Parts: sequence; C-alpha cells; structure tokens
Amino acid sequence: MSELHAEHEGDVLVLTLSRADRRNALTVGLVAALAETIATAPDAGARAVVLTGAPPAFCAGGDLTELSGIAALGAMAVGETIYTRFHDLVRTITTVPVPVIAAVAGPALGAGLDLAAVCDLRIAGASATFASSWIGVGLVPGMGGALWLTRLLGGARAAELVLTGRRIDAGTAERWNLVNEVVPDGAERVRATEWARELAVLPPVALARSKQALRRALTDGADAELAALGSIQASLLTGPEFDERTARFRN
Repeated sequence: MSELHAEHEGDVLVLTLSRADRRNALTVGLVAALAETIATAPDAGARAVVLTGAPPAFCAGGDLTELSGIAALGAMAVGETIYTRFHDLVRTITTVPVPVIAAVAGPALGAGLDLAAVCDLRIAGASATFASSWIGVGLVPGMGGALWLTRLLGGARAAELVLTGRRIDAGTAERWNLVNEVVPDGAERVRATEWARELAVLPPVALARSKQALRRALTDGADAELAALGSIQASLLTGPEFDERTARFRN
C-alpha cells in the first residue's frame, strides 16, 4: 500500500499519510511524494487540499530509524538527502496557489507539528495533541517550526513549545491560535473538507493572491531560516546528543 493516499472529492484533494503502523512518521520518500502531489494538485483540478493522517495519529514526526541511518553517512548526506526534500515540502505548501488545510486527529509531534503549522488552516479533533518534540531527541524544529509557531502564537508561547517540548491539547491549541477550530473526534476530515469546499467555490485568482499576501506576512525570513536550519540540523543529527537520545528507538 502507498504511504500516501490521494482521493479527489470534487474539486477538493484529500491526502492521507498512510503509515499507521509508524504513526505516520515522515520518511524521505513520503515527504517527496507529498510535495509532488501538492505541487501538481491545481493541474489535477483541485481548488483546495486537505491533509490528514491515518489513525491513530496525524504525524508523529520524522522516522527516527531512517534519519539515524542517513545521519550515519555524515552531515552532507543529511543536508542533501533529508533537508532538501523536507524543505521542498515546506516551500511547496507555502507557494501552491490553493489553500492547504490540516485535519489533525491524534498526535502532531515534531515534524508533524511543523507540517500542520505550515498549512494555511488547521482543524483539530478534540483529542488531538501537539508538541514540538524535537528538543527531546537533541534536534531543533527542522521544518521551520520555530518561525511558524512564533508567527502564529507569538514569541512567548512559541518559546514554551520549542524550548520545553511540552505537549498541549486541542483546546489549548485553539486558545493559543494554533488551530482554527476544534471538532468532535472523528469529524476532523469532514469539517476540514467543508472548509475546503467553501474556499473552492471562491474566485481562484483572488484566493491565490490572498494566500500570497498572507504568506508574505507569515514567511518573511523563511528562506534564510530554512537555509540556516539545513546546516544546524545536519550537525545535530550527526552529533552525540541525537545518537544517545534515539538509541532506544533503534534497539
């Protein structure tokens, strides 16, 4: 079965991360497929995209087994193999001319939180949880999470998440402006698709330009941040803290 399931519901494209046995942890291949599918969504007739994860999680972060294997090849391999792809996905979501809505059920952790945060809108189930868990494995938010969280939540709340790795529930995420709406568990995809359909009937050029305007405000400095993160994360992934913190996942 493909790690990414794509389903067209009229002019809405619903994408489901389908690695349920790994809580939808991101591999390089999955990230590349996701970026390509989102980038080509308008050409396939999609006017909006919904991104969700197969139960029990939205996305539990990066696949630590794969990351550890690539890290063993050295910092250059990390930069070229991992962060070129992960940052391509970030840029794709921010530049594709249709809205991308995250439907979050279950945990959104580490790279999963970054992925949700970079989407245009976020709908969460009542039991969804969010954590910038990078710090716990000796890493920094590698997909620009520090930037996105600061812009969405403000500096104090972003620092609370990034520096502590603390997990917050859906209600807190809504109060902190991380998510737009909290719905009963199981209704995330339906509600996100309803939002997507509302957007899909709006004038497409005006909608695209409106997204661009919002993104200019949100992503100012993003290219510099991503460029810095590539080398920073490469050094951390090949360093002793990541190795020590992830040993239990490999054994």
